[in-house]
Amino acid sequence: MVDIDETKIRKLDGTLLLVLRELLRRRKATDVARRLGLSQSAVSHALARLRELFDDPLFVRQPHGLSPTRHALALAPKIDALLEGVSDALGLSTRFDPERSARSFRIAAPEFLVALLAGPLLEDFAQKGPGARFGFLPSLGEEALQALRRDELDLAVGRFARVPDDLTATRLLEDRYCLVARKRHPAVPRKLDRQQLRTLDHVQVSVAGDFQSPLLPELEALGIERRVVASVPRFLNAFLVVASSDAVAIVPRSLAHAHGPALGLRVHDLAVRLRPIRALAVCRAHPDPGTEWLLERVRAVGDGQRRPHRATLR
Repeated sequence: MVDIDETKIRKLDGTLLLVLRELLRRRKATDVARRLGLSQSAVSHALARLRELFDDPLFVRQPHGLSPTRHALALAPKIDALLEGVSDALGLSTRFDPERSARSFRIAAPEFLVALLAGPLLEDFAQKGPGARFGFLPSLGEEALQALRRDELDLAVGRFARVPDDLTATRLLEDRYCLVARKRHPAVPRKLDRQQLRTLDHVQVSVAGDFQSPLLPELEALGIERRVVASVPRFLNAFLVVASSDAVAIVPRSLAHAHGPALGLRVHDLAVRLRPIRALAVCRAHPDPGTEWLLERVRAVGDGQRRPHRATLR
């Protein structure tokens, strides 16, 4: 039975399906020929092939035109659905309907951006793309850019030293660093100066588990030395440590305002001004409409994160 079906499928082409659909709609071979730009003899030949394939007359000639058989009428919705599916497949590169899409998007991002973006993005998807979903991957830097080139990602967000010409980058958000400490910390006054910053116990965030930090050169250039007493791989881990100890941590300000209050943390502006955190959204130079929609949604969420926060201390 499978061999017979495969043989028939090989004989069935798109033109035959179009002829069948138009015959079901118009019931006249001359009208179908005009609609599809075919000769009347080509339509007659297609109908003969269709009758052989479906083993049914499909249409009976009547004075007013062609009358479909019961089998032809049963085929009508299936032929419409089949042609619609083919049309959708061929149009994937030019059309994207977020309300009907069930696409799974792949986004690379560092941990602090996942923590900032995932929740608002989920709410945004629920309203504008309820059938779509997204997954965050931990690829960073050059690794993420290479994954984009291999079509393993739809979007990469984060901090990139350089974006190659074959990829496009869009500014996503800008953030600054702040210091978090538990409320009523005995050694963190309302006005924090440089000397006091040196004397505090700091928790360092490092994926590698070491005590290095991208902030280290800047702090050293400003003459500030920190006493780092612990290293954890995630900013949210650092929040938990700070909430249950007298240690402090230097973290992105938006992340501190988003998660600090629930943990009983107070946000302090730093006594020194460090370089801002600039995050980019990077995609392929010729993205498909689905990726363009995703980029629009991520940027909308990023705009929400750029709203100014009121600092607890200055």
